[in-house]
Amino acid sequence: MFMNELVLFHVRKLGVCLLALALIVPATSVQATNPIRIAIAYDLGGRGDHGINDAVAVGVDAIKKKFGLTSLDVREMVTNGSESDREKRLQFLADANYALVIAVGSAYAKAVNVVCLANPNTQFAIINDSSVANLNVSNMTFQNSDGAYLAGVLAGAATKSNKVGFVGPVALANVYADFQLGVASVKPKAITYSQISDYVSARDVQSLSTRGVDVIFSEWSTTSDVQDSFTTLSTKQHPLYLIGVSPDQYFLLNKNGQKYLLGAVTRRLDLATQDVMLAALHSVTIEDVLDPNLGIFGQLYSVKSGGESMALTNLGSAYSKPVAIAIKALKAGKIKLSN
Repeated sequence: MFMNELVLFHVRKLGVCLLALALIVPATSVQATNPIRIAIAYDLGGRGDHGINDAVAVGVDAIKKKFGLTSLDVREMVTNGSESDREKRLQFLADANYALVIAVGSAYAKAVNVVCLANPNTQFAIINDSSVANLNVSNMTFQNSDGAYLAGVLAGAATKSNKVGFVGPVALANVYADFQLGVASVKPKAITYSQISDYVSARDVQSLSTRGVDVIFSEWSTTSDVQDSFTTLSTKQHPLYLIGVSPDQYFLLNKNGQKYLLGAVTRRLDLATQDVMLAALHSVTIEDVLDPNLGIFGQLYSVKSGGESMALTNLGSAYSKPVAIAIKALKAGKIKLSN
């Protein structure tokens, strides 16, 4: 796991904070004679991917251990990656009368949307996504603006050229402003550039590098193209440094890439998984209103709630102080972000 293998320095210790309902309903109230059955539909690769699947598995294992659950209580499946397979697996689990079906990752969004409508009496959850609008779906998602702001603080603190870059898909274009705000908080005169596209490649990184950028925050998690390009673009005359996102970017564990890695925004997918499983075991659902206009429900994790933070490598540990200050300010609600 990223938190064990990569992170050599933490700006704060993250605690596992389960839902308040755990304080209201004791663990012993779970009916051992008629246990609630939960299913997990992992994304392509399943356990052992060093990414989102492994992060979710940490949460699954914690709940299984806490309540003495077995494979009879918690079923785990892995998709082959096709859209039809995702739908078939979710429908199979709904037909098998699992009380909660958890889909791992935003790639399941379309399948969850289809299957949840066909099975209104089954509760679904999707981890690391906030796009499925239905009352029987808990979208367990993260405050991307918090992470972008922290990445901006780290980039601003680390840049020597006073030029930093942002790379990401169109869906995350809105957090670029938060990244800029983070940069400006520690380096007001720094210039920020962006490459926002759904087809990010090494050429986008090269474009930033030719502008003099020396620190890049990458929200691009589909491929390792951004990180791989550092091998040829980073030189002694013009070193490049990377800030990533964990566990979404499983390739951050690549030893070669770690030579350029300052740190990564960390999202506690294990915490989100524990929370939604715990809720199911106590026969309740997680349905905070995330978007009243679209009818999206679930739980939003932020720096303030302990669900998101920044982990620094040895290379980035020199900038721990401004990052720690930013985390404290976010927790205190002193920083107004775009979303």
